[in-house]
Amino acid sequence: MKYVFGFLLVCGLLRVVGQSVELMPGSEYTFVDVQWLSRFDQSENWSFFSRTRATTVGEYETNLFTGGYLNYTTPKGIGASLVGRIATTGSGADVGIHYFKAHESWMLFALASIELSDDLSYGWFSIFRYTPSLGEKWRLYNSLELFSNFNEAGHYYSVQRLRVGVDYKRYQFGPGIDLSAFGEGYESNPTNFGFFIRKQFR
Repeated sequence: MKYVFGFLLVCGLLRVVGQSVELMPGSEYTFVDVQWLSRFDQSENWSFFSRTRATTVGEYETNLFTGGYLNYTTPKGIGASLVGRIATTGSGADVGIHYFKAHESWMLFALASIELSDDLSYGWFSIFRYTPSLGEKWRLYNSLELFSNFNEAGHYYSVQRLRVGVDYKRYQFGPGIDLSAFGEGYESNPTNFGFFIRKQFR
């Protein structure tokens, strides 16, 4: 019950500035994700994507991440991105090349980037959503998110987030799973199973 109350409270607070908010209490941690996208020109070449997510383990340990993605996208979907990020583990900036396409029933954003620092660090980030209609008010909601980070030693960290559910009047809900691994040997962290609820405002 406390998770439902917390979700509704976050929805109320973020409705003005957020375009979507997701909550997934899981077997290992609770995941919260707030996203916002704005376009700057009529041709929709320039856009800004903001994301804040948090994972809470137990009562006291919370990891935060906030990222801002300034994008220029050509009509063919290819473009450049400048990323600024602040997290519990540190902060930095990245530059990269992305591909973005959105249609009524699916959306794909994929970014290959390199960190702007003296130490070599590069990564891959992508989100794919498939939301075909099931009728007047219902849709399927399927989302796959992939993130991988590499440094001079090789693989540093990666995570895969899968959501499979339905959409009713811009509320999405269903089972979810988070998989992650770290180090050169891709050592697995405990798998996080849960049930997500997501609200899309616009």
